Amino acid sequence: MSDKYTTFGADAFEGGFLNIGDHRDGKDRQDGQDRPGDVEGLKAENSFLRRRLERYRMAERKWERERKRLQEVSVLFETIFDAIPDIIGVLDPYRRVIRYNRAGYRFMNKRPDEVIGKRCFQLFGLDAPCDVCAAKLSIEQGRAVQLEKYIDAKGIWMDVRVYPVFDARGNLVQVVEHLRDITEGRRAEAALKASEEKYRLLVEHANEGIFIHQAEKVRFANQKARKMAAALDVRSSRSEQLLRCVHPEDIKGRRQSLVRRLEGENRHPEPVTLRLMDKDGSVIWVEVNTVNIQWQGKPGTLNFVRDVTRQKELESRFRDAQRMESIGTLAGGIAHDFNNLLMGIQGNICLMQLDMDKDHPHRDKLRTIEECIANGANLTKQLLGFARGGKYSVSPQNINEVVRRCARLFERTYKDLKIHVNFKKAIWAVEINRGQIEQVMLNLFLNAWQAMESSGDLYLKTDNVRLDYEKVHPYGLKPGKYVEITVADNGCGMDEGTKQRIFEPFFTTQPPGRGTGLGLSSVFGIIKNHRGLIAAESELGKGSTFRIYLPASAEKPRGDHREALTVKSGKETILLVDDEDYVLEVGRLMLKGLGYRIYTANCGLAALDVYKKHHVEIDLVILDLIMPDFDGAAVLERLREIDQNVKVLLASGYDAASKAEVLLESGCLGFIQKPFNLNRLSAVVREALDDDL
Repeated sequence: MSDKYTTFGADAFEGGFLNIGDHRDGKDRQDGQDRPGDVEGLKAENSFLRRRLERYRMAERKWERERKRLQEVSVLFETIFDAIPDIIGVLDPYRRVIRYNRAGYRFMNKRPDEVIGKRCFQLFGLDAPCDVCAAKLSIEQGRAVQLEKYIDAKGIWMDVRVYPVFDARGNLVQVVEHLRDITEGRRAEAALKASEEKYRLLVEHANEGIFIHQAEKVRFANQKARKMAAALDVRSSRSEQLLRCVHPEDIKGRRQSLVRRLEGENRHPEPVTLRLMDKDGSVIWVEVNTVNIQWQGKPGTLNFVRDVTRQKELESRFRDAQRMESIGTLAGGIAHDFNNLLMGIQGNICLMQLDMDKDHPHRDKLRTIEECIANGANLTKQLLGFARGGKYSVSPQNINEVVRRCARLFERTYKDLKIHVNFKKAIWAVEINRGQIEQVMLNLFLNAWQAMESSGDLYLKTDNVRLDYEKVHPYGLKPGKYVEITVADNGCGMDEGTKQRIFEPFFTTQPPGRGTGLGLSSVFGIIKNHRGLIAAESELGKGSTFRIYLPASAEKPRGDHREALTVKSGKETILLVDDEDYVLEVGRLMLKGLGYRIYTANCGLAALDVYKKHHVEIDLVILDLIMPDFDGAAVLERLREIDQNVKVLLASGYDAASKAEVLLESGCLGFIQKPFNLNRLSAVVREALDDDL
């Protein structure tokens, strides 16, 4: 109620109504007399009017207080409305702007007079409404609408919520817009999704199996884990189903321990290694590491399963290599001592034959003894082939020619065997000792013939291959170019236990009298000493396949030159050095029988003393490689300090290849393997003496 209206009311009550009374009673007043009844009536009327006036004044004061309260509420509303950081707008049913709060004007960078009355889409420089408009949907459907919208003009994402406003009759008269900037939230959500996708890809494509176990169930398993065990492919898989994948031998006595591990009861469990079995029966070795975690608010275990099958194979190969190395050392030592014994026998027989008539009755017996010595030497040769360092004097060869020659020789002897060949035409050369590789091939052929029970098919193949680091590292070899030789048969095959022992010396599956057990062990040693490797594949009833890998050579292959040995004598002076007295004596007599003057020494120190005194007249030193005080290499070094041009011929009952090769390359004139006969000794000595350094 305005002040003007209030004043008007007061005047009416105080003046106008009283005047009305005066006019009504004017006649009596003109007579100058007041009637008693009229006076009382006027008093009552004036009292009524005063009460009415007081009530109106009270109402006026109340209305003023209400006006002030509404004014305060309006100011408070405006303050709150403009203080809200989100954008609040009011639109009419035609989507024209009635007003925005301060945040809205600031967002659009416009004054109120530039906004009010405009259509919402015009505020962002558009000529037509958006395809999806929250205000339009709210007006059309008469309900609250919420959506997320990208504002191109601002380059931001907005959460838009529109609420309809109805009058008392239910007619929609306005809509209220609420807009909130959610750009940072969207970016964070996108970053979170990207992070989740990254880690999902990492986990799903990890090289380790990963699975989560909780409340006796597998809750999650990545792709690698599902491949390792079929039970991990089902989310509802229980512990018992998972344990069924464990190899029976590995589950014995460990079931409860494994269950406690899966349930997280072991707080600091050590990694456990076991075998898993798939539906098809394939077996893999795995290492399982377990970590206690919280999964969806409940305790569980995170399990990492690593396939260690390859590692187990490498460990097994390493143990085998160590065992074979120790056996090889023992075999080499036995062969060395045995060859020295044979040397003593052979030398004495040669000396006896020198003084014996051709028709002497004991000559045939001596030849028989020589044959026994040759057989014994052959056995020690196989032992030396197995032992460390069983090769020397190598040359580049065409392996096709070596294998073909051995195959033809074997096929002529064992006519029931049918040999099939598939040789690589442009085969790479290999640095080999031809005689030893021939021994390898003949031993493999004989092994196949025995496995096929005297008849069957033998398949020979050669090829050029490249071996990577993983393939050759367990054998201590270098990756690179190799020549592959494959020998396969269709015989009875081998079980796993036999296959693990075939390269051990003296191990044989043949009955007594049919084999020494040195054939495959010598094959192993010879190939190893050629810096190659040999692998066997076999199953019972499915035959066996041996694959040999020899390092390729860049040299051109040389032909096979084998010269016949004849007795050659001489008159030069020779120093013979050997730590075995009986070998020293028989060697002295053999050389003396060939016409040479001889000095002897039974150790390295004695050899140096003799050479210091007589080096001017000594033409050749025959030096034993293996001696207790000074070995051959140390003695050779000291001899060269005395005379740089000393001629040295190496000898040993143990053909230590690495030492022999190094010394031969440093200028030694040759190597003679014990036991040797007079023909061999004469030829090697003569060749060394005739060599011009």
